[in-house]
Amino acid sequence: MNRRVTLLFTLIAFVAAISLLGIDRAAAQSEGQIGGIVYEDANGNNIREVGEEGVRDVEVTFTTGAGDDIWETSIATAADGSFSIALNPSTWTVSIAVPAGFTAPNTSQEIFIEQAGDSVTNVEFGLIPAGTDTTGGEDGGDDEILPDSGGPISGSIVVAGLFGIMAVGGALVVIGQRRNSATAA
Repeated sequence: MNRRVTLLFTLIAFVAAISLLGIDRAAAQSEGQIGGIVYEDANGNNIREVGEEGVRDVEVTFTTGAGDDIWETSIATAADGSFSIALNPSTWTVSIAVPAGFTAPNTSQEIFIEQAGDSVTNVEFGLIPAGTDTTGGEDGGDDEILPDSGGPISGSIVVAGLFGIMAVGGALVVIGQRRNSATAA
C-alpha cells in the first residue's frame, strides 16, 4: 500500500512541477509558419514591384531566445527567392546574409508568432544590385513594433525542475521505506 501512496505522491509532484514550469506539451510541439521572399530591388526603393524577381540560394536565419538560451536555424531561398519554415510560437529575428554583388538596407526583421497555427508569410528583403542609385527612393518598410513573447523555455529551468521532481520522489520513497520499517518492527 505504501508503494502505491509513494507512487501517487511522486506523480502528483511531477504534474505540479510541470504546471509550475509552464510546460505545455501541445504548445511545445505546435508550430506557426514564417515565410516570405528575398528579391532583387532593381531601383533600390525597398518596395517590391512588378518585374523584381526573387533571388535564389540566399541564406535566411531564424533566431530566438536570449543569453545562453539562443536557438537558431538557417535555410536557403528557393529558385524563386521564396522561403518558408515551421517554428514554435515566439518572437523570431529573421535575417539574411547579403550575397556578393548586392547591398541591403534591411537585413533583419522581428516576427512574432503568438500561437500554434499563426502564419506570417509577408516577410520581404530587398537586395539592391551594387552600383544602383538609390537616392530619392522611398522607404517601403512598415516599422511595426511587435510584442515580445517569452520565447522558448530555458534549458536550465527544465533541468532544475526535473531535479526537483527527482528529489521529491526520492524523499517520498525514503519516507515510505521508513514507515514500512517502523510498522514491521
